[in-house]
Amino acid sequence: MLSILQAAGSGRRLTYKVLCISSILCNIDTQRISSKKRGSNHFGCCIVKKMPQTTVPKIRSEFPCVDGTPTHVLKCGDFPQDLGKKYLYLIVPGNPGVIGYYDKFMRELYRKHGGCIPVWGVSHAGHVIIPDHAKKGNSGISKGTYGFQDQIAHKISFIKNHIPRDTHLILIGHSVGCYMVLEILKHCPEVNVLKGVQLLPMIEHFEKTPNGSRMKPLLLYFRWLAVFVAFLLSFLPDIVKQWLVQLYFMGRKVDEGAVEASLNLFDPKVTNSSLFMASQELRQVHEPDLHCIAQHLDKLIFYYGAIDGWAPVSFYQRMKNSFPQGDIRLCERGILHAFVLQQSTEMAGMVAEWIEQATAAESGRPVHTS
Repeated sequence: MLSILQAAGSGRRLTYKVLCISSILCNIDTQRISSKKRGSNHFGCCIVKKMPQTTVPKIRSEFPCVDGTPTHVLKCGDFPQDLGKKYLYLIVPGNPGVIGYYDKFMRELYRKHGGCIPVWGVSHAGHVIIPDHAKKGNSGISKGTYGFQDQIAHKISFIKNHIPRDTHLILIGHSVGCYMVLEILKHCPEVNVLKGVQLLPMIEHFEKTPNGSRMKPLLLYFRWLAVFVAFLLSFLPDIVKQWLVQLYFMGRKVDEGAVEASLNLFDPKVTNSSLFMASQELRQVHEPDLHCIAQHLDKLIFYYGAIDGWAPVSFYQRMKNSFPQGDIRLCERGILHAFVLQQSTEMAGMVAEWIEQATAAESGRPVHTS
């Protein structure tokens, strides 16, 4: 990957650099994993009842005021009327926290449960371009650029004020969103959390990870350059921006939602919010909260990547040694950190199977089986 710190020699190189920024922000791992390394999952024997793709409802976009700022929320499906308990998936994204990247993952997760569990996802504050109609209809006063701790408070506010209290919540964190899930468990004991699924968790020693060490100069000293590049490219017509994103992903079958989500990164405010949050992650994400993990171990599922620049295998080994009785897994399928780009279906299938077993253990029968 080219560094965004290289001098721009032409207009084309300048436009390419914002896409390099996008790849950094999206945590895209460009390493290819051989199909020979792909294996079966521990729960491959469990089959969750699927529904035809044509019956999956269109995801709804909403922009409620959360903690003083308009926030993009995606919702797939509604609570079934014939079930005694309300189950709900809530996705807490990585960085950038553009929930549109999880569009296909949400739809696949809903489909694999046969429409029995609605799936919601909440963006990070300031990481999505808010349409004018949402700004007009929102009376909240924004706090400005949200830092890392502000984003955690933002998710807690959403859960407390926008999710029905009788809901059995299944939290799904991705990357640094896993850190937020742990904070939610710590500070919201009144919330009924069935499971906290930690997908490719970035919950410790950000600065010591391969990707974190490479990003350190950008985050600490050159964030202004990335914001300036995004500012210049923000004047391009939308059709040109979309063409640039498609050009960057050329040769890879990337989900359509990921292409649309990437357009947010051309906005300098979004770029600044994402990098500002990342700079605080660098300073604040050090030792994992082992006390919180121990306290909620029965609710947690950790899924580490076999090749992950944001959480090396040594982190998996340390967590496994610390909690040998915990549900802590190492990927055997070659899933990349940015699974939302191309591997949403595979990831959704695994998560659905884990939750099927969890609900069966809790109530004596799974939410939905074939």
